[in-house]
Amino acid sequence: MRVEIKIDRRNEKSLPRDGLHQIAQELKKRLNKKYVGSETSTRFATATDIVITGASKDTSKVIRKMVEEMFEEADEWLVCEEIEMA
Repeated sequence: MRVEIKIDRRNEKSLPRDGLHQIAQELKKRLNKKYVGSETSTRFATATDIVITGASKDTSKVIRKMVEEMFEEADEWLVCEEIEMA
């Protein structure tokens, strides 16, 4: 099974510098708790979307809900780097 999250490129500046990497790590962590060995991909695209391949309709629904919850909880795991002022 493969899960790909596409983030609208227009949202790139609203994410932390390594935000895409953090999203990828969080997706992999959550997905592998229930679906061990799943492949994940996260990238910028022209629109926000989630693509799930190799999964049943029921599994796809569960994964979509998982991703929705992941983004609802983003304030807990999506961290901005602190900028030190000299």
